[in-house]
Amino acid sequence: MSEDSLKKRYGIKLLSNIINGLLGVIIIMIVPSALGPIQYGHFSFLQQFYTQIIGFLDTGTSIAFFTKLSANQKRKELITFYMFYILVVSFLIVLFIYSINTLKYTDTLFPGIPNNYIYMGLSFGILTWITQMFIKISDANALTVSVEWLKIIHKILSLCLLLYFVSYTAFDLTHYFYFHYISMVAFITIVGLLFVKSNIFNRHLLTLRFGFKQIGREFFHFSSPLVVYSTVGLGVGFLDIWLLQKMGGSIQSGFYGLAYSIVAASFLFTSAMTPIITREFSKSYEEKNIEQMRNNFYRYIPMLYSIAAFFGIFLSFQSENILAIFTDGKFKDAYWVLVIMAFYPLHQTYGQLSGSIFYATGQTKLYRNIGIFSMLFGLLFTGLFIYFLNLGAIGLALKMVIIQFIVTNIQLYFNAKFLDFKMKPFVWHQVYSIGFFIVMAYIATHISTVSDNIYIRLCTSSLVYIFLVTIAAYIFPKVFATNRNEIKLVTIRLIGVFKK
Repeated sequence: MSEDSLKKRYGIKLLSNIINGLLGVIIIMIVPSALGPIQYGHFSFLQQFYTQIIGFLDTGTSIAFFTKLSANQKRKELITFYMFYILVVSFLIVLFIYSINTLKYTDTLFPGIPNNYIYMGLSFGILTWITQMFIKISDANALTVSVEWLKIIHKILSLCLLLYFVSYTAFDLTHYFYFHYISMVAFITIVGLLFVKSNIFNRHLLTLRFGFKQIGREFFHFSSPLVVYSTVGLGVGFLDIWLLQKMGGSIQSGFYGLAYSIVAASFLFTSAMTPIITREFSKSYEEKNIEQMRNNFYRYIPMLYSIAAFFGIFLSFQSENILAIFTDGKFKDAYWVLVIMAFYPLHQTYGQLSGSIFYATGQTKLYRNIGIFSMLFGLLFTGLFIYFLNLGAIGLALKMVIIQFIVTNIQLYFNAKFLDFKMKPFVWHQVYSIGFFIVMAYIATHISTVSDNIYIRLCTSSLVYIFLVTIAAYIFPKVFATNRNEIKLVTIRLIGVFKK
């Protein structure tokens, strides 16, 4: 079976992300207001808590699974092994939560969260992990195009289901969890059938004879340096959300969760590339083609960073309008949280793409050391912003943005050494591209203030911003790590598409 080209896979993943992002925007407009700050805060806390727990017990095995399967899709025993691993880990998490409940420590670990939501959040977390595993299998086998089309259709139907729940039920957090269960189980079933059709899943998958201990050692060799990293990550990550919940309550957790959900729109273009570029780095390294890895790094990392900056900085300037449109007055105090958090996707994008080099090349020890240093350093900001200054969700947003900037540039330093390129142009690009978009967003926002209607203001500033960036980017193409010839070529292709 011939695999689709990188451009085609990125194109469909990008299209899927755009459609899913637009549908996600509609969900953000519906759910927080329908649930209210407290119940939405419960959901945000539980979602982040179980993400931390699963991330800890995952200990990098999901990355090992994806990297190794990407390098050699014939190794179906990896799928069998990882399915078994998920089953064991899920059992351990259930046992842990049951023990905490039995020992009456639930209120200590989950401040102000009702018991039934704790178990519902657990099921949500496990189903999310399985869904992510299925997506990794599709990307590793270059089935991105087929699965992304399924994701688009699935997301549209899921939105219809959510609208039914909100309109015809006494919608609360329990119904919101039920909505997610139905949606994820349906997705897993449909994609599973596609895997059967593509012979990725077959009746031999669970009866494969292979060296279980040998694969276990292989995963351990890859992931063992990440055990300490995952342990520290669990502690620091849990302390962040627990301290926010303890000091500010579910309302502050809700503000942070809302801001994070909105800024996720900035990942539309960039997150589409992360699994694809990771796969390409893995294949290139397997073939000892360092030159190709270097070229991909030069080509995609700065460009996707600028795209994230394009969306994130404009979002920061339009925070007041966006909150007024998406939510009601109960979330107006989330304004500064969103202003700050809008900068998070910039270096999060850089970190995901740059960090994929460490996984692709097996440098997990170095990745661990960088991560642990950054997380422990970040505790200083957690204590300062959330505990001592009691800034609530604003404090956590500040901490996340600062630490992401630090860890990204430390990773960049080591990647520059490994791939043998100069770091300075990449750092300089981070600085001047942010300044570029701030100037464009400021002008666009200032022009839009002529109207009192928030919809007109947002629409006007968006059009002006796009126009200014387009003109300025043609004059200074380095902002998007490109040149005028490439811009002309893309323009000609777009004109050709519209003519057809």
